[in-house]
Amino acid sequence: MQTTDFHGLYEAHARDVHRFALFLTGNAAEADDVTAEVFLRAWTGRDRIRHATARAYLLAIAKNLARDGRRRGRREGELTGEFVAGGAAPDERVDFEQTLDALRALPEDLREPLSLHVFGGLPYEEIARELGVPLPTVKIRIYRARVRLAERMQRTKEAKR
Repeated sequence: MQTTDFHGLYEAHARDVHRFALFLTGNAAEADDVTAEVFLRAWTGRDRIRHATARAYLLAIAKNLARDGRRRGRREGELTGEFVAGGAAPDERVDFEQTLDALRALPEDLREPLSLHVFGGLPYEEIARELGVPLPTVKIRIYRARVRLAERMQRTKEAKR
């Protein structure tokens, strides 16, 4: 891959990688570090990158780096509306934080495909290849994750009343 191709790769995927890293780490500074490391590793392994699966490859690197960071004992930070627009109402921020808490409470086998789809923007087929599971398994896991999230959010709303 030539330098100009790598620049295009960065331009096309840096925002998605950073958004995904922010979700995984919960901390903007760590997400910046993960994003930089992802593209450093992509640069050093650029001969292995296939354009058709580049985003999945980059997101997999981000996932592994974030997981390694947690294993090394990094404390998972708080997301406090970094995804929410600056003028968001307090109720929207509370709902957002409750949604993130619900996402983090999901078992990893459900959280991972859902986050790859929602935050990474990957289609089901790429998620199946990345996770090494059949396509129907990905669809079922994402469906189950959504159902559990909806149930938990409903319980949270009922508890507020």
